[in-house]
Amino acid sequence: MGNTQEKYDDLLRRYSQWMEVERGNSQIAVYQMINHTKRFLRWLDERDMNVESIDQCTLNEYISECKSVYSSNSLVPITSNLKKFLVFFLKKDLNVRVRRMTSPEREKTPFTREEVQEMFNKARDDRLAEAVLKTLYYSGVRKSELINLDIRDVDFKRLQLVIRHGKGDIRRTINITQDCAMAIQRWLMQRPKPKAGYEEALFISSHRQRISKTYVQETVKKYAAMIGIRRNVYPHLFRVTMITHMAEHGCSPKEIQAQSGHKDYKTLLGYIQHTSSRIRKAYDEVFEDEQKVPATKSIDMPEHSEQYKKMIIQKYLHEDISLEMMNMMLKTFEGETQEEKKENKDIAYI
Repeated sequence: MGNTQEKYDDLLRRYSQWMEVERGNSQIAVYQMINHTKRFLRWLDERDMNVESIDQCTLNEYISECKSVYSSNSLVPITSNLKKFLVFFLKKDLNVRVRRMTSPEREKTPFTREEVQEMFNKARDDRLAEAVLKTLYYSGVRKSELINLDIRDVDFKRLQLVIRHGKGDIRRTINITQDCAMAIQRWLMQRPKPKAGYEEALFISSHRQRISKTYVQETVKKYAAMIGIRRNVYPHLFRVTMITHMAEHGCSPKEIQAQSGHKDYKTLLGYIQHTSSRIRKAYDEVFEDEQKVPATKSIDMPEHSEQYKKMIIQKYLHEDISLEMMNMMLKTFEGETQEEKKENKDIAYI
């Protein structure tokens, strides 16, 4: 940023202090907002303008240029920072419309319990990866929440994590399992000495500072690929998986909400992904009693599928059903016949 940074050093320092003290923003959030502000100030300098001369037309021009460069979701933190910096911090009478985040169309099929355990097993020799994967799954934390965890946030006695700066800077306490706590303890035994300023960070990279978003993303993709998962995966999928598994186990929406930290009930419901096998099982359990129809003399129930086939053919010959219908009905019994053949197979050949 060069001369621009020197010119606005005091302003940036005061803005940073204001966000930390008065707004309660996390260090990561402050760092990101300062970077957005530096880009905006650089843009002003290139046009021989300054903060004092900003008007609505200038602001609209900058946002318009950003829209031509960044995606809709990338504009969210940019516009959010402009409103925070110009309206709330500098008290300027400007209208800043903050963009709304839209959910990307991503694969939401949750990991199976078997897939989760296989990934854990593959990561057993990498203490950091193992702790990261288990924390993502057992706690259901967001990627940014995982990165910002400090050592003091882990309560090994109560098996809990304190999320000090969750989404919306909301603090909450969530549960973890004994397995997760032990993985974190094993990691702490090998945790490298951190750089100055990162002494409290729970997860430290080989660069001796907090792990990055890229590390978390690559770790998830790496271990998913190692067990043969070919679909697109990402860290947030562990959050989807935890919520889905809790729902399948019978947890109420309120119980899940306390763990996930969702403010919006409708958003939470969108995370619950039921697999076809789970739906089939639940459906069969609902109608289990109805399927147990007692055999009576009034119901003609042939003992074998071959008898059904003969009846179907007779109906066709009597023109009670069409050829297409006959073929469709016959195909219905082919699977049953194949299963019977498998069951009647001589065990000597198995």
